[in-house]
Amino acid sequence: MQIVTMRRVHLLHRWLGISLGLFILLWFLSGLVMLFVEYPQLKPGERLEHEQALNLRLVKVNPGQAWASLNDPNSPESVRLSMLGMRPVYSFLQDKQRLAVWADSGQPVVVDPALAKQSARHFSGLHSINETTDLIDHDQWSISSSLNTHRPLYRTALHDAESTELYVSSRTGEVVLDTNRSERAWNWAGSVIHWVYFTPLRMAREVWRQVVMWIAGAGLLLAVLGLWLGIQRLRIRRRYSQGRHSPYHGWKYWHHTVGLAAGIFCITWLFSGWLSMTPFGWFSDRSLSAEEAGAWSGHVLSLEDMRLPVQSPSAGNKEISTKEIEWLAFAGRPYLLARSVEGETLVDASSGGKIPSFTADALIKQAMLLRPGTAIENTVWLTEGDAYFRQDKNRKVLRVTFADKQRTSYYIDEATARILGSQDSGSRVYRWLFNGLHRMDIPPLGDRLLARRIVIFTLSAGGILLTIAGLVLAWRRIRRSISTHV
Repeated sequence: MQIVTMRRVHLLHRWLGISLGLFILLWFLSGLVMLFVEYPQLKPGERLEHEQALNLRLVKVNPGQAWASLNDPNSPESVRLSMLGMRPVYSFLQDKQRLAVWADSGQPVVVDPALAKQSARHFSGLHSINETTDLIDHDQWSISSSLNTHRPLYRTALHDAESTELYVSSRTGEVVLDTNRSERAWNWAGSVIHWVYFTPLRMAREVWRQVVMWIAGAGLLLAVLGLWLGIQRLRIRRRYSQGRHSPYHGWKYWHHTVGLAAGIFCITWLFSGWLSMTPFGWFSDRSLSAEEAGAWSGHVLSLEDMRLPVQSPSAGNKEISTKEIEWLAFAGRPYLLARSVEGETLVDASSGGKIPSFTADALIKQAMLLRPGTAIENTVWLTEGDAYFRQDKNRKVLRVTFADKQRTSYYIDEATARILGSQDSGSRVYRWLFNGLHRMDIPPLGDRLLARRIVIFTLSAGGILLTIAGLVLAWRRIRRSISTHV
């Protein structure tokens, strides 16, 4: 008994199209919107632009004294010092939660609606803001897990032309997210639809992942069946009447011919989108493990290591204004990472003087601890990145590749000794299957934004026309079925 027949394949393709056609059309259209409008986020550089320059003369307590005021027997995982309004403040990370202490008084920061509005005023430069400040856990624009350490959040609206809304951490009092009317409106037509990013569903992360994965998987099956059927109906030599390659007319003809032209793109695009949900634990990006991070630092920072510099890290350069400093370790030695709008600078933890860029030998020596017993295959200085790493023009990066089975690579910043990225065989495959197929991030289009957008628009136009033709046919089929049963 033949289980799979052409009739059954036709029926499966038809009903998958009826069920998913509109959704796939919205995926194509929302993807085009996302080329121009990102999901709301407060980028580090934007956050620093709104902060006051760090004034060490106002700091009266060191990190150890500040942490002692919280009565926590454990040690903080990270510490940074910045300004909240006109006052210096320590921000500690401990057990996936942010805690803050005033650096001028040593008292824990208590974030209430008044402080949240004051922080919003300093951030925006406006004196008048909405008197209503809501305390929320999540909303449509604050779903990102990167905000979890700051929850709950105070949300307040500004009286400005862009209808800006600011989200203030209830843990530290700093602004952690901003949105405006245009971003919110366009994201309803872009990221929200494309990622199925509706708050109630997204809150249940695994349920959301399964929903998107199964919809994309069914869409992929729809596209594969459609291309197969299209090829089955195509005649090159023994043509149909009037020398036609296709037996169809009208919308069926357009669905057939556009499907043949755009079918491969639709399949690769749906496949790469499906792959982004990591089905069956397949390929994904690579991140540093806790063991790798520990081996790289070579030292667990204690509060005694976190000394204040005797002078501001920016004292030697009036053009650079340090906005915050963070304590870190490299190769067993504590350092300060000074951040400004212009970038990051590694400075001596005691003097505040700038640390010279590290040599390749020093970075390679520490890198060998990341994969003990494994030989290094090669090391290369990068000034423009490579196919797997996008590099800022003002950075010089050392790529260290090991001769293990995965050919694991690390990308290390010469100036700050920070590992900026890491790749292995699995993440490299994922880079080509997702970034390459879904975002057209392939040579020579990768760095040519306009050319990449033109290619994406052209290919998406085929997918849009294909799905529109399919929706017309689906509607006619449904209408015919309804009229038959009435």
